[in-house]
Amino acid sequence: MNSLERLIASSKGEPTDRVPVAPGIGHYAAVMAGKPLTQVAYDPELMAKVVLQSLERHGYDSISPITDYGLGTECMGSKVIIRDREQIFVSSFPVESNKDIARLRIPDPMKHGRMPVIIKCEQILVEKVGTCIGVNGGLAGPLSFAANLRGTGNILYDVVDRPELVHNLLEISLEAIKSFGEAQVIHGGVNTINVYEPVATLISSRMVEEFSFSYLEGLIRFLKGLGAKVLLHICGDTKRLLNRMVEIGADIVSLDVDVDLVEAKRIIAGRASISGNVSIQHLATSSSDVIYAESCECIRKAAEGGRFTLSSSCEVPLETPPVNIDAMVRAAREYGGFNPHKINREND
Repeated sequence: MNSLERLIASSKGEPTDRVPVAPGIGHYAAVMAGKPLTQVAYDPELMAKVVLQSLERHGYDSISPITDYGLGTECMGSKVIIRDREQIFVSSFPVESNKDIARLRIPDPMKHGRMPVIIKCEQILVEKVGTCIGVNGGLAGPLSFAANLRGTGNILYDVVDRPELVHNLLEISLEAIKSFGEAQVIHGGVNTINVYEPVATLISSRMVEEFSFSYLEGLIRFLKGLGAKVLLHICGDTKRLLNRMVEIGADIVSLDVDVDLVEAKRIIAGRASISGNVSIQHLATSSSDVIYAESCECIRKAAEGGRFTLSSSCEVPLETPPVNIDAMVRAAREYGGFNPHKINREND
């Protein structure tokens, strides 16, 4: 059973040879390869090369281009900072008023900014390994995309004081994200899109419904209409949101370390797959023995019955020792290979 077959079978709750493992490898791949992000971010061939080098080094089951929250927003006026050994981030934002929103234009993902780099990288990855490895695309969720046009701090005040401005910004953000997502599926050739919406846990559940999920639901429906599966990751403690994450259409719910996998499995009840949730703090700072034990504990809690992928709780930190990623993969192969459909949580 190859990685792609394993991921597909697991997503259906069918028997697999072992638990799939897919740590959130992003910027780490470039740093591990010793390549400066100032080059990797603009060179699709180099980006694909470092992603494939990391895959070959560690042997996990799915890969992605190196994406960040500035993608798309920099074409609309945000200032993105790219340094050689740091995660890419947005430093300044173009929207201060509704007049600024009216001036925004939806970029062409095949022509503008770094989006064509991502799409070309996806094409290379799909061509080289797409028949045997999962190749995923990536998007910021609507609220998080909007936050990178307005500023996260500002938008957290706006949902209370200026909700109309937020909705206006969300409408154009959603259209921009749809355009980029469509290009990744149609032209990039990916069959799964990872959607990241970290801002959602910073507001109340009522506000999440109004300012995130009402837009996310449309995005997920659109992507699934193109034939893609959707992984939804929201940082932090999402227990209060899990049921709605499934109801709005997520095929895979990616969980941060704050969410107990047993409880998540109970709430989701087979309606979606779950992915998680080895601590990224531990990945960066702990020993490989600690990571192996933590990975086995995740498998023990969540692998029974399938529909589980061992992963990191968020994107793997740049400073993570490679042996810690190896430990995750080894746990999936050794402990997760012990008939994951029948792992007994009582006996380990």
